[in-house]
Amino acid sequence: MDTYADDLAALIDTLDLHDAVLVGHSSGGGDVTRYIGRHGTSRIAGAVLVDAIPPLLLKTEANPGGTPIEAFDGQRAAILADRSQFYKEISAPFYGANRPGSTVSQGVRDMFWLWSMQLSDPFPFSEKINGTR
Repeated sequence: MDTYADDLAALIDTLDLHDAVLVGHSSGGGDVTRYIGRHGTSRIAGAVLVDAIPPLLLKTEANPGGTPIEAFDGQRAAILADRSQFYKEISAPFYGANRPGSTVSQGVRDMFWLWSMQLSDPFPFSEKINGTR
């Protein structure tokens, strides 16, 4: 997260931006919040977090509202057991396709699966889950 925040700072400095509004979606919310934490708000007019993932997802003493480690252990085990099937199944709740009245197409879910299968790291969020990224 520090690297992402520092990269964003370098971009903002290089472009000499002032009064910028940073918008972070999903894990990008962590980038925005880490940028502000590391580099302040002197060049920033505002920040918008859209369905953002916090920098620390894991339930800890300092983050009691987080997700228990058992949930992440289950996901890691499912990925190791059958990575392809894991991404096929997780596409439904990820896009809300498992909700009544959903109009999410199978094509969208298939594209999510394809993108996920192209990841080189079988645990792309493991560092974030453990609070080390």
